[in-house]
This record gives sequence, C-alpha cells and structure tokens, in this order.
Amino acid sequence: MPLTDLQRKRLIDDINRLNINVVLKYFLSGDISLSDVPHITDDRRKFIEDHLPAPAQIDWNALQASLSEVSKSTLHKLEAYIRKYEGTRPNGNHVDEAIAKRKEIKDALQREALAKEEADWNAVDPFSMTSLIGHLNKYPMSAHHDEIDENVWNITDKENVQQLQDYKVLFPKGKYVGEANARLNAIVEWNRVRDSDDIIVVFNYIHNNPKSPYKNEAELLFMKLKQREIDIMRHEPNRYEVSRLQDLVKLGIFTEHDLISKGVMTENVWNTLNSIDVKKDLPDIYEAMQNSEAECPEGFTDVYFFGIPSTGKTCVLMGLSCTSSLQVNLASSGAPYVEALRQYTDYGMTVPHTPGDFVTTLKATISEKKDDMVIKHNVNLVEMSGEEFAFGITNNEAREFSFEEMGTGVTELLRNDNRKVFFLIIDPTTNIVRFNREYDEYDEQTGEKIHKLKYAVVNQKILMQKIVNIFQDPANSDIMKKVDSIHIIVTKADTLGEPLQRDDKALEVFNKNYGMNIVPPLVDVCRDYNINSNSNYRPKLFTFSLGTFYVGGLYEYEETDSDKLVNAIMNATGGERQKTFWDKVREVLN
Repeated sequence: MPLTDLQRKRLIDDINRLNINVVLKYFLSGDISLSDVPHITDDRRKFIEDHLPAPAQIDWNALQASLSEVSKSTLHKLEAYIRKYEGTRPNGNHVDEAIAKRKEIKDALQREALAKEEADWNAVDPFSMTSLIGHLNKYPMSAHHDEIDENVWNITDKENVQQLQDYKVLFPKGKYVGEANARLNAIVEWNRVRDSDDIIVVFNYIHNNPKSPYKNEAELLFMKLKQREIDIMRHEPNRYEVSRLQDLVKLGIFTEHDLISKGVMTENVWNTLNSIDVKKDLPDIYEAMQNSEAECPEGFTDVYFFGIPSTGKTCVLMGLSCTSSLQVNLASSGAPYVEALRQYTDYGMTVPHTPGDFVTTLKATISEKKDDMVIKHNVNLVEMSGEEFAFGITNNEAREFSFEEMGTGVTELLRNDNRKVFFLIIDPTTNIVRFNREYDEYDEQTGEKIHKLKYAVVNQKILMQKIVNIFQDPANSDIMKKVDSIHIIVTKADTLGEPLQRDDKALEVFNKNYGMNIVPPLVDVCRDYNINSNSNYRPKLFTFSLGTFYVGGLYEYEETDSDKLVNAIMNATGGERQKTFWDKVREVLN
C-alpha cells in the first residue's frame, strides 16, 4: 500500500535512524528514491546503491502495473522506455520486451480503431459528398481511403472547376488527379474556344482534342458556326474576305461542292477565285480611262447618273454596257473604257473606284421594234466620278446651288442642246461615305503643280436633297428645260433580299430615309418643266443589281435589271424610225 504524504515525510526525515533493511524496502517499492534524501549518510547511500536494481529494471518494474491496459497511455510509456534505454540493450534492460509489448498494444489499438471505423463506415452514404468527406475527416488514415477516393470522383461534376479543384485538395495523390488536371485544362481551353465564336478555332480544337469531354458540344457548335458562315457568305458576299474563304477550304472546313451546293458560289466564280491569271488578263482600267474622252453628239439623249462615291454608278454602266438590249458604239471616244467594263463583267469583277475628275461618255443605241418597224434611240451614257460631284456640292456654302459649282467637268455637257435623262443613285446599305479626295493645286509663285489629298465625309441624305435643290434653282432652268425624265435607282439590290422582295424593300428604305425630303419638291420641279409627263410628274423607282453576288465581290451578270433601265431610258427618249427598203426606193423616185 503506498505511503501517505505524512508517512513519506517522516520516512525521509528519519532516513538515517531507521533500520537500513526497512529503508531498503521502501526504495525497492519505489516509494522514495535517493534524490528524495540528499541528506542520507554516505555509508547508507552506498548500501542502498549496492542493493538497488539497475535504473532500467526499476523503470520496467514501474511499468508492470500498466502493461495489462491496452491504451495509448500505455503505448506512450513503452515508447518512452524504449527511447530511454534502447542504446544500452541488452545489458540489464527490458527493451526487447517493451518493443514486443508495444507491437501487441499497437495491433490491439488498430483492431479497436478498425472495428470502430467499420461501424461508422457502414453508415456512410457512398453517393453523398458530405458523408464521404465527413468520414475521411474523422478517419484521415481510413482503411477505406481508396473507396472514398473512387466514390468522391464518381459524384464529382467533371465540368465544375471548383469541384475538380476540391478533389485535388482532398486527394493530392488520388487515383484521378491526372484526369482532374486534364479536365481542368480542357475546361479552360474549351471556354476560350467557345467564347471565341470562330469556326477555325473550334475546328482546330476538335482536330487537336479528339478525346475532349466537350467533343460533342464542340461538334454541335461547329455545325452551328458552319451554317452561320454560309449565311454570311450568302447575305454579305461583298464584305466576306476571300482570304478567309480560302483558309476555310484549305483546312477542309468547306469543299468546293459544299460552297456550290449551298449557293455561296458557282463553278465559274470558284474558278475565278482560284485563278492566278485573272488579274493579268484584265485590262488596266486607269489606262482605259486615260484613253477615253467625253463627247455628246447632237441629236442624242444624254443620260446622267448622280450619286455619292461608291453607290454603284459604275456598276449601272457595266450592266448597261453588257445588256443585249443596248448596243454601245465601240468606235466612239468612250470605247476603251466600255471595253474594259465589259471584260470585268465577263469575269464577274467590279472595277476600282474612278478618279475624282474622270468623265467620259458611252455612245449607244437602243433598238425598239414597233408595228413592224425598228425605231432607233440614240443615247450618251455619261460616266462621272462621284467623288468630285459629291465634294463640290457638299462643300458649297452658298444658299443656292448651280450645276456650275458641281466641279465634275460635266457642266459643258449639260449646257448642250441634247435632251436629257437624270437618274438619282441611292445606296441602301449606307448613308455616310468617307474618302480621300485627290486634287491638284498650283504654287502661286512657281506655278508648279502640287498633288494633294483632302479627307471628305459625305452624307447621302443631305446630298440627295441638295441635288433636288440644284434642280429647283432658277439659274439651272436652261438645263432643266431639256430634261425629259428624272428617276431613282436603288443600287446593290442583292442586299435587299430575294428578287421578288426587292422592289418593296427598296421602296420602304427610300420612303423611310428620303421620301418626304425629295419626292414633293422633285414632283414640283417635274411639273414646272413638264418632266415625267407620262407618270403624272412623279419619279419612278428602280432597283438594280449587276447579278447574283458571291464572296469576294464576284458576281454572275444578269441582264434583268439592266433591261429595265434600258426600257426606262427608251421610254424617255424620242426615237428615229429606221428606213426600210421601200422608204429608200421612194426617196430615189422622188
């Protein structure tokens, strides 16, 4: 029975008076130690030391009462004993026995832990992230670690970045860390591809990631973008870059058959796009302009086209020069230019913009069959640059305008005695046109010519109203008295939808943007000068397109719209009946 505190104190105080054998008994029992009695006599200390067992034995004896208890406390005591005496084995200690006992207790504790975990594991829901992670947090060294890893991965949303990152934190060496990283990279890459909305980027993604988890989604997006690309080519061919189309074909996104079957182009257009000789075969349009001059023979009807730059005036002339219902005189002064226009039309290409001061005329004849007679309508189609014309009117600050101030070089032609037909050209696709106007100035001192550029901005709505103001100006009455008709052409009609819709769409665009500002004053002008007398003084509205346009601004020429304009011109001109054989006989007889 252990000593009480009072008994222990008395023992320590009387250590040198008590029977040495009695004292030894207390030392052997561990009730006291030599450190407790520093005042013990030397002979008594030596006797005690000679009869006490080794320290390792004393400590081992102290452990005996605990060894029957399977607990972490016992385990810690054994580990402390092993650490203290392992270096002096095997002399007089019980380290080997302690190691064996430690293993025995460890195994027992592990069996208890496994039994306890197993009971908890049976309650875990393998389809619940909370249940699985809760068990892992409670048992970090769980025997079911691999099962938890598997189950957590199975219920992880493979397209959820946060859940994939959570998996990597929970299982840094998990079975699916590699796949988690791959999916995270795939999500980042796929988000970039999806947000780009570019068919080439999507195509490359599918090609480079055949095992992507987003393969199906990527292929659906690819098909959607492919249809969108076709729609853009079909509805905005002039704005679609040829280089992009060539890239799409080169990659295999589209084939020639795809493009032709979808109506994006024809075989001829395809051949033109891929021919390196086309530009070499076409004439130099600027050289043709230099070799062409303006002339308006007497007795002809002069036809003028008024509009801002890039509205399609030259395209109208290209169409008229190629229609079979109008014959252009290729021996006239404008022949080099019309020949060039025809060659461009044959290839389905539009010509570059005309220089600011360019003016020429196309001498032509319209043949009308009437009551077994052929009536000839002689016309001069006047080509004049829209830049010089628009710049002259737009920058005129005077309150009144006249043809004299147009600055197009056409004024002299307008003054002649020929009857005239005016067409106002309107582009339905734009209102503001920006361009650099080229012009020459002369140094006042040296007389040297200086070539300059001036940036100009033209508003189509305002300019059209100013043109009507020019028609109204009394200063222009001598010219207006020679005008037989004034009509309106809405160009680029291919942008207005299907052919049957174009007239209605053009009228809608015109009424919305120009109608009230142009039509009432224009009707007044026509009434004052007896213009458009066969349509109650009202202008007619025509739509015009060179044909069906395809990517790169290429087209296949169609005569339909050109023939309508030829009929309009013919109806506005007086014809000359062609003499028959009997007419010539009568002349001889008379």
